[in-house]
Amino acid sequence: MKIGKYCAILGNALGTHEMEQLVNTRPLATLPFDGKYRLIDFQLSNLVNAGITNIYGIFSQKNVPSVLDHIRTGREWGLNTLLDHFFVGFYNNDDSDAEKTVCDPTYYPHLLTFLRRSHSTYTIFSTADILCNINLEQLIHVHEVNQRTMSVVYKKMPKEQLSSVNSVLELDSSDTVTSVIRYEDSVYQEDDFVSMSTGIYIVNTDFMIRMMEVEQHQDAPRKLRYLLLEKLVELGALGYEYTGYMKNIYDVKSYYDANMDMLDPKKFTSLLHATQKIYTKVKNEEATYFANSSEIFNSQFSSGSVIYGRVENSIVSRRCQLEKEAVIKNSIIFPNVKIGSGAHIEYAILDKEVEIASGVKIIGTNEHPIIIEKYGRVTEDVTL
Repeated sequence: MKIGKYCAILGNALGTHEMEQLVNTRPLATLPFDGKYRLIDFQLSNLVNAGITNIYGIFSQKNVPSVLDHIRTGREWGLNTLLDHFFVGFYNNDDSDAEKTVCDPTYYPHLLTFLRRSHSTYTIFSTADILCNINLEQLIHVHEVNQRTMSVVYKKMPKEQLSSVNSVLELDSSDTVTSVIRYEDSVYQEDDFVSMSTGIYIVNTDFMIRMMEVEQHQDAPRKLRYLLLEKLVELGALGYEYTGYMKNIYDVKSYYDANMDMLDPKKFTSLLHATQKIYTKVKNEEATYFANSSEIFNSQFSSGSVIYGRVENSIVSRRCQLEKEAVIKNSIIFPNVKIGSGAHIEYAILDKEVEIASGVKIIGTNEHPIIIEKYGRVTEDVTL
């Protein structure tokens, strides 16, 4: 294992999310985004852009193939050399209420082995449900200068963009965390901006090891993200404000909105064309073909698709097929989707390998986009 100053632990998500069928066959971390990325690409790229290439990923045992298929050897992120490593830990996480906070028996032994062998001075912890392009080198610099045991990244967000799995931080004039308030207990107005914890931490590794050694022997040891959250006030953690584009992914609506944000040039540039590059699994394919009959308005397309119909305000992934007189509006189309002639798709999310028969209408709303599950075959209208 590489002996370096920094290592990282990358979690799947902050808590239970209302993502419906979208996470039946994949963890939230590998959910497609903006046509060619996965949510995990952003936090993983943040780490490697800061020179942190000794990383341990935590995932549910239920969704092993999706993670391994995307990460593969780690070559796209520069994690496939003899000195750089990406370790993947799979755990048997139940869906019961108790298992939301209590960890698998092998959880801490594996993480402790990783941290001890890393010989690192600092550990970064982050989760895949926070979408951002953050310069972690700046966070590390501020943490070192202030000589704190722990620092946490926060973002001032409208309360309406928080969920029950998020926490609000209160800070004093020196940016020290003075209290942590659960979302349900916060008393701010709906249009107020609150300091939301992003779940991105930097912690002195020696302290983290000692803390985890104690926690693993508790009757009901908690997952690391809950343990870190509890220690913020006790340690006088430093708050680091992130001011760039950020989206909190906690349900279908927030995920849909994040994708639609990428049709806004300013938000697209802020997330994907900032000073740091976002890396993902590379696909070498031909460009998308647009027939003379196609009509395109404010949409994005990945490679390998064939478009004969009309597309408005939508994101279309790789290797999709849209027949003549078919219409896609305000929708997200995953890879390998086939849409028959005359079909009408509006406010929908079509998962991978979906087929829509000719003339079929799938019409949701902006607040409740319709999801067609992976491998779905739709032969009748679906409307709200």
